[in-house]
Amino acid sequence: MVKKFLLTLVAFHSLALASQIYMDFKEVKKFPYIKYITAWKGTPAETKDVAVPNVYIVYGENESMKVLSSAVRITFFLGQWTEGIGLNPKMVKEGKIPKLLITDREVEKYKDKHLIVVGTNNKIVRELGLKFDKPSLKVIEKKGRKILIVGGKDEKDVIKAAKFLADRIIAFKAGAYSTFFNWVRIRGMIEHENFIAALDILKDPRGVHACGRNMSIAAPMMAKFPKEVKKVIKKRNRIMYAELPKALENKDKEKAKKLWREAMITCFQCHQGIGVPKLRKFEPLADIHSRHQRIAERYGLSCKDCHYGITDYRGYEEGTVER
Repeated sequence: MVKKFLLTLVAFHSLALASQIYMDFKEVKKFPYIKYITAWKGTPAETKDVAVPNVYIVYGENESMKVLSSAVRITFFLGQWTEGIGLNPKMVKEGKIPKLLITDREVEKYKDKHLIVVGTNNKIVRELGLKFDKPSLKVIEKKGRKILIVGGKDEKDVIKAAKFLADRIIAFKAGAYSTFFNWVRIRGMIEHENFIAALDILKDPRGVHACGRNMSIAAPMMAKFPKEVKKVIKKRNRIMYAELPKALENKDKEKAKKLWREAMITCFQCHQGIGVPKLRKFEPLADIHSRHQRIAERYGLSCKDCHYGITDYRGYEEGTVER
């Protein structure tokens, strides 16, 4: 029965992608869009583990304004995911504020990050000899640098591919990681009986409620999910958005911990395929995902406090450090 559901789910997923865009699915999903650094060095607010862009978004000097606007759209959603651009007083003093958007002629000058190249009317695509016949997201590697090409046979195709990358990939990741990391913070706050802060993060649009972005994006596909998957999702939503807030309002630590655990299990079911088809078709980058370990540690928690029994699988080594 599960195999039947899985085949159905894969078919829906493939049809959804085929009707919109051609993409190297796992490569695009696992592209190193961001990294963590120590930011604002030289100020009292110097902070570790700050998410910053790990890419330059490139456009051709001769690209149309519509394609350039699409590059800006990608930039906007990447900004939604990150927490800064890696700025510090020294950079400002020297007039070297980090760039995010660059032209194809500037690529050789900025070699410290990966590239998202928007459009085909640029030096990079010409040198690679790439041709596209439909809206496409293609990942290649050149001289140790990953390059995500946003291409198509014409301007309309490029804009469609760029919109998909911005709206469906990067925006989704921004919502997912905001939800995930704040969900871990809530567990730590429950442990220390900081119920007011936990409730605040739970309801904050940049906290756990950031998942509303993902639910909106995935809504058309979710309508076609098997009943067993819908049941798990409904249970998760009931806990996260109704039962857990009530437990926090009542300052009931044990019930809050129990509900948090039950919701975590529902997340595991869909991500790891426990009792239902596995919805996440790739393993996320450890460098990005493992930040949740460091968040948990700040509250005195370890992997074993959450990963046991049905959720024993961790996927990443404990103690993964800041990159």
